[in-house]
Amino acid sequence: MVRFMLISVALAVVAAGCTPAYRVHVNTYAEPDLTLSQAASIYVLTDPNSANPILRRQIVSKMTQLLEGYGYNPVDKVEAADYLLTFTAGIDSERVVDYMPLHMPYYGFYGRRFGGWRFGYTTYVPYADTVYTHWLRMRLYVAEADAGGDEGLVWLGEAVTGTGSPELREAVDYLLVGCIEHFGQDTREWVTMKIAEDDPRILGVVMGGSVE
Repeated sequence: MVRFMLISVALAVVAAGCTPAYRVHVNTYAEPDLTLSQAASIYVLTDPNSANPILRRQIVSKMTQLLEGYGYNPVDKVEAADYLLTFTAGIDSERVVDYMPLHMPYYGFYGRRFGGWRFGYTTYVPYADTVYTHWLRMRLYVAEADAGGDEGLVWLGEAVTGTGSPELREAVDYLLVGCIEHFGQDTREWVTMKIAEDDPRILGVVMGGSVE
């Protein structure tokens, strides 16, 4: 947390007003006997056959920064790890129908004027929109176990958020913050986090993110 406090002080001067934010829904599970020491070494695994290896490396870099920011000990060699951390991320889209108000004007006279517009009544017309659900799933295994199966799985975190944009690169920052905020914990239910664009953790990974 020390690193995030320093970032917060450095970025204390922000524009006044309402700051846009994401609503991130998080659900995490942990083995009852899990006691995750911050001194434990963690290696982040990525799929070498990923359809977008550049984005995958960016996510690994951001995960590493966030883990360090929370005081954990990510390592760059799997042989040195006590735990293996894997992740998958993606987007689901859905077409939804809603109704919007439409004000119908009258054309006529009002007061002493002619030819003026005035609102007569309101009707509701249907419209279709696309909602994009961005999701992230993280799994933590003890290093001796096979990270491809359930053996050795000690923690699982899920995060989702819905937006009107199909751009995963931006949404994944908020999903990562949501999961790592509850890293090693068991939330026991879905919890909702409101994460603003000027959150120090978001600004930290945006400014410091890099492709290895």
